[in-house]
Amino acid sequence: MKTVKERGNTAIKSRRRSEIISCYLMLSTQIVGVLVFTLIPMLWAAQKAFFHYTGAPSETRFVGLENFARLLSEDKVYWGTWLTTLKFAFFKLPIELPLALFLAVLLEKKIKGKGIFRAIYYLPNIISVAIVGLIFSNMFDYFGLINAWLVKLKLITEEISWFSSTGRAMTVLVTASVWSTFGINVLYFIAALSNVPKDVYEAAKIDGASSFVTFFRITLPMIAPVMQTILLLSINGTLHVNEEILVTTGGAPSGTTFSVMAYQVSKFVPGFAGDNVNIGYGCAMAIITSVIMCAVAIAYSKISSKLQNIY
Repeated sequence: MKTVKERGNTAIKSRRRSEIISCYLMLSTQIVGVLVFTLIPMLWAAQKAFFHYTGAPSETRFVGLENFARLLSEDKVYWGTWLTTLKFAFFKLPIELPLALFLAVLLEKKIKGKGIFRAIYYLPNIISVAIVGLIFSNMFDYFGLINAWLVKLKLITEEISWFSSTGRAMTVLVTASVWSTFGINVLYFIAALSNVPKDVYEAAKIDGASSFVTFFRITLPMIAPVMQTILLLSINGTLHVNEEILVTTGGAPSGTTFSVMAYQVSKFVPGFAGDNVNIGYGCAMAIITSVIMCAVAIAYSKISSKLQNIY
């Protein structure tokens, strides 16, 4: 017959087992999602990268490293899309992040209706990126709203063809992307600012520090660890920019606004690409792209590690 202690241990083990099972049940949908929509497609792409594969079994043949060799040595268009992606990030991030931080600082102050403003700034983030692309493509159309306003305000004498020039098309894409994503960064910065101890500000005020000095000597150093994560997420999201380019410009003019992800989708993904496209080559391209993006993330983590210990 079991003692009281043994029965207690059995009950504790049973409860822990039930808690573990409950946790796995709650995570089951995420686990299945990762397996079905991430891991299995990755393994499939890794296998097809060594084949000439168009979707037709009769045309499938093993080519070894030929796809990778062609990509690394011959495909200038692919590497050109990397340059376009970096330009896009260079123009977008210096606008988006300071704007989000500025608005977050304002919304941290005691102003009426700041909850409404937070919701308004966040709303674009919940709109489908494809819908955002359609909105801005129509707004900046030759006969669109923007040209109509500019002509009415007499800022221009005739309509501008926004998508016939790489610079103007990139301006539209950057504007659309900033509008779509800066709201979530506002919320991130608000969360970071709310964790800065108020007594630090009070001490700085007693010492006679100005608002300018307080912001750069206290606020920024205190939120630096969170800023590191925000910047990483922004860089990652910018490098993955895809749908808004496909919907807004389609790579126009002449493919010069294709980001690396938009180029891959439009040229090598069934349903977007033409007939008899070499999907195996696209898989090799996806693997190389993933490796480069992982390298960027690792390099950023190494470079920005000091942000964790500023204060």
